[in-house]
Amino acid sequence: MSNQHDINAPIRILLLGADTEVGSALLAFSKDQNEFEWLCPSESVILGSQVEAELEALQYDVVIDALSLRHALQDDYSKVQHVLSLLSERKTAPIMMISSVRVFSGDKPGSYVETDEPDGTDSYARMLIASEEIVLRHEQNIVLRTGWLFSGHGDDFVCRTLGLIQDGVNLAYKDNLVGCPTPVSDLSRVALSMIKQRHYGAKNTGIYHYCCAEEISWIGLVEAILATSGQMDPKVNVEVESVEDSLLVMDGEVTQIKRQSLSCRRVFNHYGVKQRPWRSSLRNLVKELYKAN
Repeated sequence: MSNQHDINAPIRILLLGADTEVGSALLAFSKDQNEFEWLCPSESVILGSQVEAELEALQYDVVIDALSLRHALQDDYSKVQHVLSLLSERKTAPIMMISSVRVFSGDKPGSYVETDEPDGTDSYARMLIASEEIVLRHEQNIVLRTGWLFSGHGDDFVCRTLGLIQDGVNLAYKDNLVGCPTPVSDLSRVALSMIKQRHYGAKNTGIYHYCCAEEISWIGLVEAILATSGQMDPKVNVEVESVEDSLLVMDGEVTQIKRQSLSCRRVFNHYGVKQRPWRSSLRNLVKELYKAN
């Protein structure tokens, strides 16, 4: 993966999903860093009939798939999987696929490790598992699974929750979900650190997990958002309820996931990546969103 022509040349990254929350965060995180050069084909190119010729014309050192997380339930996601297969089989550059803890059922009482077999059964999980298998057929590639992402952009959970809070709507969630919230900016930090280390000689590949430190329940996360909202707007008068007997609806499908937590020891042991706390990032994001309104 290292550039043998010019050690000072930027790392050329082919980014699938530049306009997704993760893709945008990667670009924003590295905007002042000259060590990266980004190639960002549009979704119309990636999903188009001429994608093979379009990609053939590009020169890149590594591929990041930031598209699968958002696109996995779309009717044309098989086209994305075709591109992942195409890029993997060429073996001209390694792939890093950003995946999710949701490949697991949530039935394990503790945090999931990289050697745990993905056992998620909903449509989203099955699509991501299939894509992971495509990427992992080639030993040069990496699958980086992460937890509950928040960005403050688009149809983000934090944005939706703030909207309900500002509308005075009481919030009701099932409280048996436990996971690790992670800002997309922190995921970007980790992904690019791994990319740099691989580019300059690190050999470690395969599956890695990264999410922020500290588990919290879904209701606990909502209460953390509500607490900062109350500091910004004293008029906030919203309650959070636990709906113990209901089912959680995710992406239009009913599921009863209990735990969505990841062990991150392997990425620390292999790449020196340390987990960061999420609470300060969440507070800062909520404050920024209030100021922007």
